[in-house]
Amino acid sequence: MFDFAAAPLPIREDLADAFRHVWKRLASPGTWWAGAERVAIAAVARAAYASADIPPVDLPEPAIEAAALLGQRPSAVTRSHVADWGERGLDPYRYVELIGVVSQVTTVDTFHRGLAMNLEPLPVPSAGEPSHEEPASPVSVTKAWVPMIGPPNIPITLSAVPAEMAALEHLSGFAYMTYEEMQNPAFQRGLSRAQMELVASRTSAINECFY
Repeated sequence: MFDFAAAPLPIREDLADAFRHVWKRLASPGTWWAGAERVAIAAVARAAYASADIPPVDLPEPAIEAAALLGQRPSAVTRSHVADWGERGLDPYRYVELIGVVSQVTTVDTFHRGLAMNLEPLPVPSAGEPSHEEPASPVSVTKAWVPMIGPPNIPITLSAVPAEMAALEHLSGFAYMTYEEMQNPAFQRGLSRAQMELVASRTSAINECFY
């Protein structure tokens, strides 16, 4: 799994390990979705990105719509979409976890596409029930479209589902920087800090990030 021996560039082993961690979590029961449902969400998002037919999956229709739109063009998601999905039964906490699944799988897939490599096959789901773990602190919906702990801010977007927020931070730390490393303007990892931020800014612009 995640063998980059044939990659056109040398790939750090710690990054490959981070991807393996993502796949292991993807297959496992989450907070609000079972392992099979999490893998199904990933399959829908992948198909939508490729403009392919959505595979038959055992998911509620609003979840399929959300995964497809997030997978194909997340910038097209509006407050109205989120409200409609909620009215049709997609619980806000389940939606937050869905965002976490799609964003992590998209990160791994985009890495492979950038190397012109085949995508890693989705994992076989593990058995088990979701934990239904509630956040330790109160959550609220303010200017953001999803419940969060504290004022709306990108780093805490997934805070209503702590396990997903921690997983995204873990992946980001290997693919980009940890929050601690961000405090150091001289930090380097292959690229200089200025080069890293230029790539990040350009990526945000291409992805139509309005934050």
